Amino acid sequence: MTSNQFYVPRIEPGVSRVTLVGAEHRHLAKAARIKEGDQVRLFDGGGRRVLGRVQSVKRDRTVVEILERADAEASRVKLALAQGLLQAKKMEFILQKASEIGISDFIPLETARSLKASVEREARKAERWARIAREATKQSKGWAAPAVHPAERLEDILARPGDGLRLFLSENGGKPLKDFLLEAEKKGGPPAPAVTVFVGPEGGWTEGEERAFREAGCEAASLGRRILKAETAAIAGVAMIAHFWND
Repeated sequence: MTSNQFYVPRIEPGVSRVTLVGAEHRHLAKAARIKEGDQVRLFDGGGRRVLGRVQSVKRDRTVVEILERADAEASRVKLALAQGLLQAKKMEFILQKASEIGISDFIPLETARSLKASVEREARKAERWARIAREATKQSKGWAAPAVHPAERLEDILARPGDGLRLFLSENGGKPLKDFLLEAEKKGGPPAPAVTVFVGPEGGWTEGEERAFREAGCEAASLGRRILKAETAAIAGVAMIAHFWND
């Protein structure tokens, strides 16, 4: 069985062959050194994955014959991460690692203490962030890359009805996240089919924001006594939830 997985924009139902071009072809031929006859896995980021055999490796393309299709893995929980806006490199790090872990959605969040979103800057980053999410999903042998959303204001998200369980990580108390997870498992599994984890920016949430979370029906969760950096808290939070409720 192969350990190599490559991305194609779409795997159409019923097709018997798929062609890789551009960066994925170069990765396959030059970096991974895949040869004719080798088996590879292909995924399209939308939940389709196939096992294939390489038929030909040309200068500008690779043709793969589909051997079998796999049914999409069903996650018990749709896990979204709403992250207060940080410096670009930190946001990209969080997106990469959270995509490896298996989030379904990534929502940049404008808060009182975060960086401010810029329409021009967000437009430039959109494709880069989508590519980071795809690459991380490919590396981790995932099925579907997370949807990367445009930046939103916290107050706008909280004004809408919640989708499932909404947790905000707080340094000011709250129920230990491990207790949420352990208690739910004792009762038979996740308490909701969807979970959104809100992680603050550097400087955390304001008192007003924590009050707004509670008024919107969100629950405060704690990662312990240590004060974690925003990027550490984000990865620790989604990793714990994914481990208990999805893996």
